[in-house]
Amino acid sequence: MKKWLSILLASVLVLALFAGCSNSENTNASDDKKGDSNKVEGKLTIWTFFGQVEDMAKEFEKKYPDAEVEVKIFPGDQYQTKLLNVLQSGKGVPDIFDLERAYIDKFINSKYTANLTDMGAEDLVKDYVPYVQALGRDSKGDVRAISDHSSPGGFWYIKENAKKFLGTDNPDEISAMVDSWDKIIELGKKVNQDSNGQVHLISHFGDVYNVEANHAKPWVKDGKLTIDDSWKENYEIQKEIFNNDVDAKLEFFSAGWGNAINDGSVVLNAMPAWAGFMVDNKDDSAKDKYGVAKTPKGFYMGGTYRSIYEKSENKELAYRFIEFIAGEEWQQHNLEATGNMPGLLTVYEKNLETFRTPMFGEQNILKPYYEMVKEIPGTKSDKYGEEVLSKWRKVAGQGIKDNADIDEVIKKFKKEVQNSFPELKVD
Repeated sequence: MKKWLSILLASVLVLALFAGCSNSENTNASDDKKGDSNKVEGKLTIWTFFGQVEDMAKEFEKKYPDAEVEVKIFPGDQYQTKLLNVLQSGKGVPDIFDLERAYIDKFINSKYTANLTDMGAEDLVKDYVPYVQALGRDSKGDVRAISDHSSPGGFWYIKENAKKFLGTDNPDEISAMVDSWDKIIELGKKVNQDSNGQVHLISHFGDVYNVEANHAKPWVKDGKLTIDDSWKENYEIQKEIFNNDVDAKLEFFSAGWGNAINDGSVVLNAMPAWAGFMVDNKDDSAKDKYGVAKTPKGFYMGGTYRSIYEKSENKELAYRFIEFIAGEEWQQHNLEATGNMPGLLTVYEKNLETFRTPMFGEQNILKPYYEMVKEIPGTKSDKYGEEVLSKWRKVAGQGIKDNADIDEVIKKFKKEVQNSFPELKVD
């Protein structure tokens, strides 16, 4: 579970870019991109918390043999502090650095990241998943970070378990059975009754947070806290889930929550596409064992982005690296090698009929992910969003356990927000 927490906190997304050259320099750079790949030369340094960047670097060096990429990997719980320290000192700063979804805003709206839009990045992201593209934009709308993947989620299930408690293991049929929270509640009651309380439909009422957070309006507008009406509705839904034992009461990141995907105590586990490492696959025991169905709405979890240091002396080479990871060649390789979903919609579309993984047998999991990932609104990151949401989770989560009235929950929530962000107007 430490590995799970580290990866989730460090996330799964990637971004970067910049140049700001004169017209003649831009022309030269453009001409060079059309030339022999061997002309791409020099050495780049990349900082990350994500071991997979090493494969990314190797593939880049294969394509451009005269380029060298040095990857430095730091523990996720230390990475952000180390990065801030070197950026503030201006010494030892890498050419490219990774940013996770949870804190990307503070970096892309700072003086440290290059403006990738000025370097031509709009062409790189024009066919991107809307939400992935949006998260890499600063407050003015310019691209300052790019990810090579998307992180859609879905309901994972053990096929035998689904047949026993849902009557089918067909992903389309299951998706239709759980395409609303009302259906989930009624189905969850039945599963609980049929199993004598030993098995639950979902792991935790927090699944509602994960799914709905992507579709609610931003928490702050014009310096004022705003609470989307959907959060009030979702609170009542979560109370029903909790009070009717639709969920297994497995807190996020708990051992039980992580184990539920393997032990069958939960029928439908809301999981991000990149979480295959959590499945016990000793001796290929997970082969053709699982299926994935759609959640009521599309959602994502995590994400790693890459940015270029504004004062890097290797901006052109750094941009070429960003261009590489934003392209179909790398994203196709990454999909096949790791199962990470692409950032490019075109890569989704090219693999819709053909992509398979051993764990999911003959099901083409790109289809449900593709349908859901397109639904997620393209909302830019902001400095309040993640922290305010975490406060809502805390206050509302306790309110659900206490069976508290929504007005009481909102009152406590507003107090928490005001204490943490005194600059905000809170009615």
